[in-house]
Amino acid sequence: MKRKTALVASAIAVAALAALGGMELAGWPGLAPRLAARSVPGLQVDADSRLRLLWHPQLEASSLRLVAAQGETLADARAVVLGWSWLDLWRWHRGDVLRLRTVKADALSLDWQRDADGRTAWPLPEKRQGPSDAPAAVPQIDRLLIHRGTARVSDAPLLLQANAHFSTDADGRWRADVKGELRGQQLALDAQASAGLALLSPADADEPPVRLAVDLRQGPQHLSFEGAASSLLDARALDGQLRVRGSSLNAVGRPFGVTLPNTPPVDLAGRLQHEAGVWRFGAVRAQVGGSRLGGDFAFDTRPRRPVLSGTLRGGPLRLADLGPAIGADTPPSRADRVLPDRPLDLPALHMMDANVDVALKQLDLGTTALEPLSPVNGRVVLSSGVLTLSQLKAGVAGGRIAGSAQLDTQPVPPIWRISLDANDLAVERWFKPDMKALTEHPLTGQLKGQIDVQGRGHSTAELLASLSGPVQLRVENGSVSHLLTEAIGLDIAQGLGMLLKGDSNLPLNCARLDGSFTAGVLRPRTAIVDNRDSRIDLDGSISLASETLDLRAVASPKDFSPLTLRAPLRLQGSLADPRVALEGRSLGGRAVAALALGALAPPAALLAFVDPGEKLPPVDCRLAPRPKS
Repeated sequence: MKRKTALVASAIAVAALAALGGMELAGWPGLAPRLAARSVPGLQVDADSRLRLLWHPQLEASSLRLVAAQGETLADARAVVLGWSWLDLWRWHRGDVLRLRTVKADALSLDWQRDADGRTAWPLPEKRQGPSDAPAAVPQIDRLLIHRGTARVSDAPLLLQANAHFSTDADGRWRADVKGELRGQQLALDAQASAGLALLSPADADEPPVRLAVDLRQGPQHLSFEGAASSLLDARALDGQLRVRGSSLNAVGRPFGVTLPNTPPVDLAGRLQHEAGVWRFGAVRAQVGGSRLGGDFAFDTRPRRPVLSGTLRGGPLRLADLGPAIGADTPPSRADRVLPDRPLDLPALHMMDANVDVALKQLDLGTTALEPLSPVNGRVVLSSGVLTLSQLKAGVAGGRIAGSAQLDTQPVPPIWRISLDANDLAVERWFKPDMKALTEHPLTGQLKGQIDVQGRGHSTAELLASLSGPVQLRVENGSVSHLLTEAIGLDIAQGLGMLLKGDSNLPLNCARLDGSFTAGVLRPRTAIVDNRDSRIDLDGSISLASETLDLRAVASPKDFSPLTLRAPLRLQGSLADPRVALEGRSLGGRAVAALALGALAPPAALLAFVDPGEKLPPVDCRLAPRPKS
C-alpha cells in the first residue's frame, strides 16, 4: 500500500513538474497581462507576451504601456525585455526603490510630469508623493539598452521643461541629448558612452567602467566631462577630467549641492572622481575673476549634512572677487553711507559642513592703503552653521598677522568674533598720502597691535555697528614728518621754515592707541603721538554705527615758537565726507589776548601767539597684556 502511495505521489510530482516546465517553456500564455495589471496600476502588456518565472524571471513583450488613471500614456515601449528578481519585487512593494536587472527595448517613449505640489500621474510608492522640489525616485536598472528612445519632461518644482533623445548603437555605444529650459535658462545636455551603462548601480554591482563623455550647458554655465563610469545617474566609479565655466562659483556648485560664495565669472578644471557617495576633485586649476586658485578637495555626501574637505592653494586671491559673498559688491542702500549693508547669505552655511586648509601665496585686500597678505595660511571649519577661521598666519608689509575669526549663525542675529595680533608691520608701506610738501614717508615704524572684538548682524554694516571689545596699536622705532607735526600744532613760524628748507622726519618717542569699541563706537582711552618737537593727544570717537567722526587733536609743543596758533584741530563729519576745522574757543582766546595787548601797544599783539614750549612728562608706550581667556 505504501509503495503504491509513493508511486502515485511520484507520478503526480512528475506530472506537476512536467506541467510547470511546459508552462515555463510556453511562456505562461495569458498570465503576463494579469500579473502586470496587479503589480503596477495602469501597466498594460500585449496578450502574446511571454514570461519566465523560474531561475531568472523575465518578461518578453512586443509592446508595453503605462497608462495613467486619466487615460494619458506615460510610457510606451516596443519589443521589450524586462528582467528582475522576486526578492527585488518584494522589497519594492515594501517601499524600496524598484530594481530591474535588465531593461531592453527597440523603442521607448516617456512622458514625465509633476505639478507645483509635487503630484505626478506615475504610480510611485505613496511615501514618495507630496509637495517637494526633489526629483522623484528613479528605478534602479542594472543593464539598460534602448535602441531608440524619447522623453518629455515637465517638472514644475524643478522648473524644468525638456525633451530628450537617447539610443544605443549595434556596437553598444550609447548616446543621449537633452534640450529645454531649467529655472528660466536654456538647458542643453549631450552625453555618450562606449558601451551600455547602468542607470543606477546597486551596492553589490561590480560592473567595469566604460568611457563616458558629457557636455552640459545651462545659460552661461558650461560643464564638460571626459572619462569613465560604471553607471549614469549615481556616477559609480566615475573618474575623468572636468572643466567648468560659469557666471559664479555659487551657480557652479548649486547643481551638486555644494555651498559656494557668489563670485565673478569662474573657469576651473581638474580630475573628478566619485565612489560610494564621496566626490573628489583633485589637481584643481581655477580662475575666479582676477584670482588664481588651486587645490584638492573631497565632498562626502553620506552624512546628514555633506562635508567638504581639502586644501585651497594658489594665489593671488583678490578679496574683491569674494565681494558678493560678504555683501560688498553693491553700494550701500542708505544715503551718505560707505559700509556695505547687503545681507550675507548666512542660511547657506547650514547646508553643509567643511574642513579646509588654506595655503595661499597672496591675498589681495583690494586697497592701496593695505599691502597684500603674503603668504596666508590657516584652516576654515564649518560645523552646524558655525564658521571658524583658525590658525591664521599671514605675512604683510615685512611683518606678520596671527589670530582667528568666527561666525556663529545659530543665534539671531548671528555673532562674529575676531582676535588678531599684528607684529612688525612697516607703516611706511601702507601710509602714503599724496602730499608733495611732505617727505616720501611721512610716518614710519613697525606697527604692533591687538584686536579682540565681537559684533552681531546679518550684514557688514550691522556687524561693524555693534562691535565691542578692546583695540591696542603701537608704532616702534618710527619717525614722523616734521612739517606734519607743525601743521597739527598750527606752528606757523616753524611750518614756514620747513616749507622753505624742505621737510624731514623726526624720531618718534611713542605712537600709541589704546581704546575700545562699544556698540560700534571707538573711543580712545589713550591716543598719543610723541616726538622731540611736540606731543599730540587725540580724543573723541569714531562711530561705525552712524558712520560719523568726532575727533580732537591737541598739540603740545616742547620748543619755543615765535608764531603759533596752538588751537586744537577737530576732525568731524561722516566717513564719506570728513571735515577738518579749528576749535573756536582756543583760537578765540588767543585772539582776545592779541586784541588786549594790541590796545596797549600794537607790536605787543604778536606776544599772544608766542609759545615758549613746555616740559612734558615721559609717555608710557607699552601695550597692555592681553587678558587671559
